[in-house]
Order: sequence, then C-alpha cells, then structure tokens
Amino acid sequence: MAGLDVPDVLRRSVALDLEQHGPSYRRAMDGYRGLFVLLVIAYHFGASWLVGGWIGINHFFVFSGFLIGTILIKERYKYGDLDVVRFYLRRARRIVPAMCLLVLAVLVKVAFVDSTPNRSQTAGDAFATLTFWQNWRLIERDDQYFDYFSDPSPLRHVWTLSVEEQFYLFVPWLILGLFAVSRRKAVRVWMLVALAAASAAWTSYLVGPGGGSGSRLYYGTDVRMQALIVGVAGAAMYTAAPGREKFRLPRGITNAIGWIGTIVSLSAFFLLDERSTGAFRYGGLFCFAVLAAFMGISALDTRRLTINRVIGIAPLVHLGQISYGLYLYHWPISLWLRFDSLPALVNGLLQFLLTWVCAVASYRLVELPILMYGLRGSVRRMLRRRVPRATGFVTVAVLAAIAAGLWNSLPQTDSPPWNGQPLDASVRYVAPTTPVRMAVVGDSIPSSLVEGFHRSSYPGLQMTRLATYNGCNPVPVTLAVLDKTIPEDPGCAAWRERWPGQARAAGSDVILAPAGLAFLFPLQIDGRVVQPGSPEAGRLLLRSLDALYGQFKTTGARRLDVVNVPCRVLEPAQLRGRSAELVGREPVPIDTAWANRLIGEWRARHQGDVSVLDLSGQLCPAGEYRRTINGARVYKDSIHFSQPGAELIWSWLAPQVVRVEG
Repeated sequence: MAGLDVPDVLRRSVALDLEQHGPSYRRAMDGYRGLFVLLVIAYHFGASWLVGGWIGINHFFVFSGFLIGTILIKERYKYGDLDVVRFYLRRARRIVPAMCLLVLAVLVKVAFVDSTPNRSQTAGDAFATLTFWQNWRLIERDDQYFDYFSDPSPLRHVWTLSVEEQFYLFVPWLILGLFAVSRRKAVRVWMLVALAAASAAWTSYLVGPGGGSGSRLYYGTDVRMQALIVGVAGAAMYTAAPGREKFRLPRGITNAIGWIGTIVSLSAFFLLDERSTGAFRYGGLFCFAVLAAFMGISALDTRRLTINRVIGIAPLVHLGQISYGLYLYHWPISLWLRFDSLPALVNGLLQFLLTWVCAVASYRLVELPILMYGLRGSVRRMLRRRVPRATGFVTVAVLAAIAAGLWNSLPQTDSPPWNGQPLDASVRYVAPTTPVRMAVVGDSIPSSLVEGFHRSSYPGLQMTRLATYNGCNPVPVTLAVLDKTIPEDPGCAAWRERWPGQARAAGSDVILAPAGLAFLFPLQIDGRVVQPGSPEAGRLLLRSLDALYGQFKTTGARRLDVVNVPCRVLEPAQLRGRSAELVGREPVPIDTAWANRLIGEWRARHQGDVSVLDLSGQLCPAGEYRRTINGARVYKDSIHFSQPGAELIWSWLAPQVVRVEG
C-alpha cells in the first residue's frame, strides 16, 4: 500500500515509550504483567501442560491492589483526603473503553452471526459485564471454569474485571478508614494483612463446612479479595509519607524475595491443576498473593537488581503494557477462531498473533488516547468538533440497553419447541388428591431436566430442586478423559451432607434421582484408569447407589425413584467446549445397557421403597436412539437435556412420580 512504511508501523507498535511514563515508572512491573498474561493465554490457546495457569489471575489481582493502593495512599499523604469521584472516573477511563469494544464485538456476533443455543445467555453476560457483576452471574448459574462439557461464554473471562470494579468501589473508603483509625503505618499494614487473612480463612470455610461450589470459590469477590488486599498492604508498606524515608529492604534481600516469588509462582503453573483445592482450603491463594507482593516490592525498587533486569526485558515489558488488551481479546479469539486442521502449536501461534494485533490496535488507537484526553477529548480531536460532555456515559448506557434488550428478546434455546404431544400417548397426568412433594437430586443431567418442569402443568406436584450443575454424585467420582483426571467439584462433599436435610426440611415425599453419565466415561479408581462397563466401574456404580439409598433414608421421604440412563450418541456437531475433543468427526454411541442392568439388579434388593423409572425405554424403544421426538430435540449438547426435551420428558415422568407415590 502506497505510503505505508510497514517496518515503521511495527516499530511504533512495539515501542515502549518509556519517556512518556514519568520517573516513577518501573519496567519490571510491566515485565511481570507480560510474563503472567503470556502464560495465562498460552494455557487457553492449548498449552495444557501449563495446568496451573489459573493461578496467574491471582497475581494480577495483587499487582492491581499494589497499583491502586499506591495511587490512593500517595494522594492521601499529599492532600489529607481522597477525591473518590475522580478516582472512580480515572479507573473507568482505563477499563471501560476497551471493554466496550469487546462487548460490542460480542453483541454483533450474537445479533447477526451466532446460531448457538446460548445467544440470550451471552447477551445477558454482556449486560452483566457492562454493569460489573459478571462474576456473580457466573456463580448463579454455577459456571464451572474447568468444565469439559459446557459451551463457555465469550465473556466468561471478564469476571476478573467485575471483581476489580467491586473492589474499586470500596477501596478508597478502606484507605480513608485505615488512616482514620491509626496514624502509624505499621498498624495500617497489619490491619490490611489481618483483613486478607480473614478472607483466606473465609475461603477455607467455604471449601469445608460452607459447601461452596467450584464456581463460588473461583469467581467470588470475597474469595479473591485476599489477593487484592495483600497488594494494598504491600503498597501501604512501600509508600512513604512526604519527608519520610521510603521503606526499603537490603538490596540482597530484595533481589532474593523477587527471585523466590518468581520461581515459586512459575512452578505453580506446572504443578497446580484443577484438583488443587488446597490452594483454596489451606491458604494457598494467600501464600501466592504474598509471593506476588514480593515480586511487586522487588519490581518497584530503584536499585539495579538482577531480577528486574531479567524480568524487564523489552518483549515482556511490551506485552505487559498491552496486557489488558491481550487478556480481553484472547478468550473470544480462542473460542471463535480455531484452526483445527492445523497442528496445535500452529493454531495457538496464529491465535496469539491475532490477539496481539487486536491488543496493539486497542492500546494505540483507543486506550492510550482516552487515557490522555478522555473519551470526549479523543472524539473531539478525531472529529475536530465539539462533543457532548456525557459521551462516555451515553456510550456505555446504549450498549447496556442493547445487551439487555437482546437478553430479554432472544429465545432461551435454539431447539425447536415441543409440539405438546406426550412422550407416551397412553399416559396422562392426573392431579393427586393430596399434594406430592418431590425433591430432585443429582448432577448436571437432572439439573437440565429440572429446567423443563412447569409447575402449572402439573398441579399437585411440588418440586424442590436439590440437583447441582457442578457434577456431584452420591460418592466421589473422578473422570479420566482427554488425558486428564477431572475430580469432583470441591463443594460436592458438603452437598452430600446438605441435601438430605434440605429434602427433610421441605417435607419431601419422593426423592427423584435421574442417573447421570459419570459412570459411562473412563474413571480413575485407586490410581488406575478403568473403562465403563468394567467390573471396577460396576462396583463403583453400585456403591454410589448404596450411598444414595443411605442418604435417602435420612430424608424422611417415603420413596426413592431412580431414573435410569437413556441412550446417548455423542454428536460432534452438538458437543460444546472441550468435550468436542472426546470424539472425532463421527458420532460415538454411549453404551448405557450395562449401567441400566446394574440399576435394575440393585433395585431388586430394595423393592419396598425404591422404584426404577424406565426413561431409557421411553426415549430409546428397542435401544434405538432418537434425536428428535414430537418436535423436540431431546439433547442440547448430546449430554444434557434441552429445555423442550425436558418438557417432553416430564409429560411422562410426572405421571410416573404421582402414580408410584399414590
């Protein structure tokens, strides 16, 4: 293209612009940002050996707390007060513009390109992103970060922005409160350390007696607060009042703690994985936050430290300067732009290149100009005309309104609706003379079934939902798929303790337990991988049924109705997320006959108060798999029931529950 000097464009794209950052700029801090964002996105781009990549998020929270704490404490020292509104506006100017670009791209795809069943959900995520409560929305729907069998939202990753913005709301008041309580720096630092330790103790409680699910632990603001506050504590210790000497450790110690923090943190990327609940239970997040604070202390030291020269190399500093954009854009790129026909390494490199181009363009054309001139000033410079003062607020409000409109107007599912014809034409629902109270328990399979239950369609049948999307079974089950072991969610033990009491409190007459699919995948038992249908898998299934029966006996319910397993075919076109890697290009049938045979044999030993409801016989007559029945596509992803499919199933299941109870 005439007039375009490509080498010059590239040089300007990667220029560090150190002279524009002022004397307080420390390139090692950006080097750390670049290092950890590179590791996080490499994991998402397919470097599965970086199994502990999720711990890098903890470090970003610490760095953010360090930065924000330093800014606020310096202002408090200088002026004796804080301009809280100005602080909020500065943070919005840094975070919101690029985030709006991301949300706009997602909304365009949702409105004009997407055809997945999650369009409405994604639009709702866009609204939650713009209003900074996406992390709690993910918790509410029990979104599992390590779930292999779900279609992740392109806005899942912005839960971190929601946590930070919620932190920003109260941190100025925290700083003001600390200064009001004590004039001594040491007291303020220890108060912050105590607050972070309290967050760590609360996290430990959630893993244990609190019964927090994996999503509650991973996305919760209260859980992540410990890292942010450790960062603020580091800033409180490091930042000196005017005229006072800045706290500084001896050079050798500062260099050493920088190396220790870096080496141990990098080791976590290779040693931790989704099974590492100890990071939550035993203060691991707090310890890693302290290590990140060590890195922050060494990075901000003005002396020539070896660790800073290594971490401050130009490529890492460049990546650190554009780390916000890299993090924002890499996740949807990893979902939308896959080159599956290419080797995994080439696919990951292409995705990284696209992410880097987007991040550089965002940084140079959007983030920097708005940081320097504000949105109104940037638009005015571009258009060379006056711009309304409320331009930024109006832009966000319009995007939020569009997201909310799509959220409420798009269909909740792309499955064709059920035509209303019952699953079994000979079965009709007859309302019981006295209400029947039913509690539904189990994993994500019964959870998807619950979505199709409409109480108005079945008068006299009352449902209590005790099923959970986080894959809990009556006994601990560890899957072994895709060369990985996938343990049960950390909240499952508490769920097993909790649900019988909840069923008793609800006065349940019937416990309905639709069987899940966990036993139909390879399992890890006693350190060995066993295949479905093997004697070991069969014994674990029977042990699970015995445990279910024992739990049922404590509920006070009169009957336990176990729903057997309908036939399944894993269809590549329907599988979502990483579960698509389970199959190749051809559909893979799942053998459910052996599991149903064992369920039937087990039931023969408990004929007094146990029934087995033969859903398999209804959905799969003579073992024939049917994708669509009476207009409804039965499964939304080959594994979970679609909402129309669940509605169809209840037309047969509800009469069975009432009939058996009667």
